[in-house]
Amino acid sequence: MAWGTVNTPGGAGDEEQLNAKIQAASDAAKAAQETADGAQSTAEAALAAANKAQSDATSAQGTADEALETAQGAATLAATANRTANTAAETANLAKSTAQEAVTAAGNAQTSADAALQAVTKLTSIINAVPSQSGSLTYTGSAQSPTWNGYDAEKLSIGGDYSAVDAGTYTATFTPKIGYTWDDGTRDARSVTWKINRATLAVPTQKGSLTYSGSAQSPQLNNYDSAKMTLGGTTSGTNAGSYNATVTPNKNHQWSDGGTGAKTVAWSIGKAAGSLSLNKTSMSLNVTTKTGTVAVTRAGDGAITASSSNTATATVSVSGTTVTVTGKATGNVTVTINVAAGTNHTAPSSKTVSVTVSMPSGTLANNGAAEIKAAAQSGQAANLWSVGDKIGIKVNGTVGSLAINDTYYAIILGFNHNASVEGSNSIHFQFGKNSAGKDIAFVDGSYNSSGSSAAFRMNTTNTNSGGWNGSYMRKTICPQFLNALPADWRSAIVSCTKYSDNTGGGNNTASYVTATQDKIWLLAEFEAFGTRYYANSAEQNYQKQYDYYKNGNSRVRYKHNDTGAACNWWLRSGSATSTTSFRLVDTGGGGSSRYAYYSGGFAPGFKVA
Repeated sequence: MAWGTVNTPGGAGDEEQLNAKIQAASDAAKAAQETADGAQSTAEAALAAANKAQSDATSAQGTADEALETAQGAATLAATANRTANTAAETANLAKSTAQEAVTAAGNAQTSADAALQAVTKLTSIINAVPSQSGSLTYTGSAQSPTWNGYDAEKLSIGGDYSAVDAGTYTATFTPKIGYTWDDGTRDARSVTWKINRATLAVPTQKGSLTYSGSAQSPQLNNYDSAKMTLGGTTSGTNAGSYNATVTPNKNHQWSDGGTGAKTVAWSIGKAAGSLSLNKTSMSLNVTTKTGTVAVTRAGDGAITASSSNTATATVSVSGTTVTVTGKATGNVTVTINVAAGTNHTAPSSKTVSVTVSMPSGTLANNGAAEIKAAAQSGQAANLWSVGDKIGIKVNGTVGSLAINDTYYAIILGFNHNASVEGSNSIHFQFGKNSAGKDIAFVDGSYNSSGSSAAFRMNTTNTNSGGWNGSYMRKTICPQFLNALPADWRSAIVSCTKYSDNTGGGNNTASYVTATQDKIWLLAEFEAFGTRYYANSAEQNYQKQYDYYKNGNSRVRYKHNDTGAACNWWLRSGSATSTTSFRLVDTGGGGSSRYAYYSGGFAPGFKVA
């Protein structure tokens, strides 16, 4: 049996076709030098054609292998066709050789195409510079991306951080795309830093003002935005004063000077208006009430001070919120009270207190009736004056038949004399002395003679009936003398409880001794002598000798109008052994009795309390 012709792939026609395609690829590569994009496309087409030729050659080799296998099979099946089989084998081997040459030709085509593509890429894809940030960016609160110098999205791929919101420095990356390289021939990713700058802020300042209110307060601030800065330091206060807060910009902001650290913001709370009130605006001081206080009410803790317009008249002291005024001498002063600015309040206007001081002088003669009365009432009179001190009193009036118009002096007989009976806090006085210091008693034109006319008589008739209580002296002469005294003294003189024989009649009967209330009175026998002679013996049970006479002072008195002549002066004690007489002090200072209707010396006493 004769064998047919074996078809061998990769013959001369195919080789010519492959060479044509390679030539076309070479031509296309050359054209690509003028137009890069067109050359790349043509090179890729040539590469595809070469790949197809390689595939065809591989397929032809497979066909040849199958033919060889068939031929070998045929040789085994027909030993007798050995010669034919050998011929077929030779033909198959020739086909295989041809196929291998086709594969080699295809590889050469691929190499030519790659070389053409590389040549095109070299000419068209070199990137000479890494992109850089163009201009600057400032934080806005929104995402931002920089503008790039030298960036071509067709050639480079961008990566890394190429968009951001916050201020700061970032790193983007640039990588050449396929077909592109850096000028050193590499295609690695290159890092590029770019930046968003911080936004600029003005340093805050206190807005408006604050005034102390007693509660904690915080300032309002100009230019403060909590979203852009952090507030710290002292941000709240209660007391008036200066404080320091701090403000620190956040990571996206900076101060106008470029700083990013904490800035001090000074702020303050002003003092509230001070106030001052007093519980009184006037006071009177005397020896009874030597001191007075003024309660001060003021806002806050400002120091309280006080001053006197005349410290010789009154002094002042301050303890806490109390001002104490102490009287020193008679007069009028103005006490001015001030409150200084305190921690939280301004200094208010000062206020004044009018002070009237009626303060007795240590010299009796320098005092008025009111001061002497006040001293008596205070119980301090004995600490100021002494028994025997004298005070001038203007006597102006008609007493009995005597017109008196001159200043005479009353002497202090004693302090708180016979207090259990006659009352405490008192000063007992007696007229008197003249301006020369001579002891005197008032006498009239009827002195040492009898009669019923007005005169310094115990009675207008010669009797002691009715005793002291019913006497003409007590009922007429003494009230007239009181009326001849100045009004201030009449106000200072008070009634005094005096025990005397108020019955008379010459009997030494204890029950005859009773009390009367007298503003002007005569001394009793026991009060002058400290001894009972001829008075009712019961009088001494209710009486005491006056300290003035107990101290040994003379009882001798002289006529007020003739100081060269001593005179008798009446006592209020009736003679217990006579129905017509009252007791008196004679010209020698001793005790004696005289008819009731005789005119004698008048030396009245009185009490200030």
